[in-house]
Amino acid sequence: MPFTLIKGTYRPLAGIPDGDSLRFRANNLSLWKKLEGAPVVLGTGAETKDTVQLRLEGIDAIEKGATKPLSTQSRDNLFARINFDGTSNPQPAGYILSRMTDDKSRRPICFIFYGKTNLADGSSVMLDAKLLRKSVNYQQMLDGYAYPLYYNTLFASLRNEFTAALQLAKKAKRGYWPTDKTLSGVTITSAAGLASIPPIWPKLWRRLETHLRNNTSLKGFIDFLTKENERVDILPIMEERGLQDIVKVSGNKVRLSVLPENIRVVANAGKRRR
Repeated sequence: MPFTLIKGTYRPLAGIPDGDSLRFRANNLSLWKKLEGAPVVLGTGAETKDTVQLRLEGIDAIEKGATKPLSTQSRDNLFARINFDGTSNPQPAGYILSRMTDDKSRRPICFIFYGKTNLADGSSVMLDAKLLRKSVNYQQMLDGYAYPLYYNTLFASLRNEFTAALQLAKKAKRGYWPTDKTLSGVTITSAAGLASIPPIWPKLWRRLETHLRNNTSLKGFIDFLTKENERVDILPIMEERGLQDIVKVSGNKVRLSVLPENIRVVANAGKRRR
């Protein structure tokens, strides 16, 4: 299935960017209408006017409120990959490839690229493994500053390419991987403790953050996940589970029982407007 190519400029100084999301202004704002799903939301502020917040497909960086300096290093690595310089290149030129928006946040789900392309603005592009490797999404994974976050909207061939980059990053012990505790687990005794735990799969971190807004411990966390009942596919066996089925809690310790690269999240995105 083809992606729509949209040219424009990245706006790292607008909004609050992180390692998997930043704002972008399209040269031709009408091209956003070509994407499936809920219409994008254009910024209206002095710095954000006519920009949209992008969601980078296939990857997930640790949250801004998580362990430092890794959270800021992930953002800075993204900035370096788009050739951002606050003085000489504050609005780097680039282009994105997107098919749809996230129906909840209305962000374009996309692959982002730095620099110029000879392809026409608004053209349809088939994204293969060779082109994927030029994307900032892939480079963030290769540099060790992204966890896999695979939705059912991501083609298997691209997912496999991301996983190959992940394995290279792990082998080289780049970025998150020397200290990742997703499978071995982290100990959490308070909401404040989330800011200092070793890195874990960001989706798990976010669910912990939500639970701990109204709770003082991990007690009831599995019940919270069960109520939400987010659905995931376990890729090696191709069986569907709830997120609650692959999260394990023992006292103050929580872990994931499945490697993130073996999880495919079932999501609603790209529904056609009626």
